[in-house]
Order: sequence, then C-alpha cells, then structure tokens
Amino acid sequence: MGAGLYEPINVYKPLAPDIGIVDGPFEYFTVVGIRMPMPFTTRMTVIRLGNGDLFLHSPIAFEDRLADQLQGMGTIRHLISPNQWHYAHIGEWQKAFPDSVAWASPGVRRRARARHNNVHFTRELGGEAPDEWRDEIGQALIPGGIFKEFVFFHKASRTLILTDTIMNMDLDKLDQPWRTATKLSGMYHPHGSIFFGMRLPLLLQRKKRRASFRKIRSWRPDRIVLSHGRCFEGNTDEVLYRLFGT
Repeated sequence: MGAGLYEPINVYKPLAPDIGIVDGPFEYFTVVGIRMPMPFTTRMTVIRLGNGDLFLHSPIAFEDRLADQLQGMGTIRHLISPNQWHYAHIGEWQKAFPDSVAWASPGVRRRARARHNNVHFTRELGGEAPDEWRDEIGQALIPGGIFKEFVFFHKASRTLILTDTIMNMDLDKLDQPWRTATKLSGMYHPHGSIFFGMRLPLLLQRKKRRASFRKIRSWRPDRIVLSHGRCFEGNTDEVLYRLFGT
C-alpha cells in the first residue's frame, strides 16, 4: 500500500464552533538542500476569533479555492509559525493577504533567511498570549532544543493544538521502509509519542519541561489536534499523563 493523504485535502473541516482543520498535500523534509524521500502529511488549524479575524496555525501550501473558502468565514489575519520548521508557506499567504500578521517562533527568522524564503515576520510569539487572542487562546512554549515549539489551547472548544511535540502517524499512510522506522520510533496510532528529536532536550531541561507540561495539563483539553498523524478525540487526560507526566 502506498502513502496516503487525509482526504479531502485543501478543504476546511470543522471540529467545533469557530475551529477546524485543513489537511494539505504531502511535503518532503529537506536537509542541507537535499530532499528526503519520506513524504509526510500536512495540517493547518484555523480558529475564528470573536472579532472575525482568522488565526491560521502552521499554514499549508496556499491554494486559491481554500483561501476563498476561508475568506467567507472571516478575515485572514494571523499567520502562525509554531516552530522553526513550520513556516514554509507563510510567505505565500502573506503575499495574498498583505494586511495579515506573520508571527515568528524562536529561530525561524534565521532559518527562513538561510533558505531564501520570502517571508516577512512582523511580530514575535512570547511565553504569554498577546492581546489579540489572549481571552480566547492560551499558549505555552515547550522546550526542546532546536525543536522547541509554541502550543495553543482554544478555550471555547477545549482544543489543544500541537505541531511536532506529539506524532501519531497512521502506518497505512506510509510507504516502506518509513512504516517500519515509524513503528520502531513509537510515533504511530493509536499510541503516539513525543517526537524523537525532542526527547533528549526535554530530559535536559527538566524544570522548564515540568512547568510547560503542567500548564498544558491544567487546561484539561477535550481534544488534541496534531500536525502529523491522527488527532486525539477523547481520553486526552490519559494521553497527556502518559506522555507528559507531571
């Protein structure tokens, strides 16, 4: 069985009032300019704020029909780079919507410059949510070395939004040998696991890790949306306790 997408792609799929996901096309990880042969699925989370502005978490590749659909829901305003790996398409959305605000995560400006990505980050994400969404979305920074990332919590729907911290890959959507490698890593459905690249940095940053995980667990989410793999619907306390502890 070949690799598979979470179809339909480039279509908004509601999860709850004012929040949904858009599954995108395959992407390929690039190392020193060399494209790796393993495809991975992409996913954007969209939140409609109370003032009608849209919050696009980890924007996928720009597509006109998708942009038209989202414009029918609100004003495309906030383009979020949750970590320095999920930024590649922000410039495309920024070009189409010049009044939007591109939010930078740690290290992303340097990475974008090094790869000659045409994006202009106008604001920085911080440890606390900015005024633009403070009342509706919580946020926290998970330490993880170069893989550190901001996570978000949509309060009204009790949805936790992660990027690479947890991966829960569907093995039947992967070709060999990546299917076997993913199974050996433990990052597969229904178990899911913390991304292997973050594990050692998290162990070495015990105090920051505990504070971040404690804050996330205090939100008591009802669902966990992931950028890679199947999302968690239900039993989230069990999932977070198993992976994050206290």
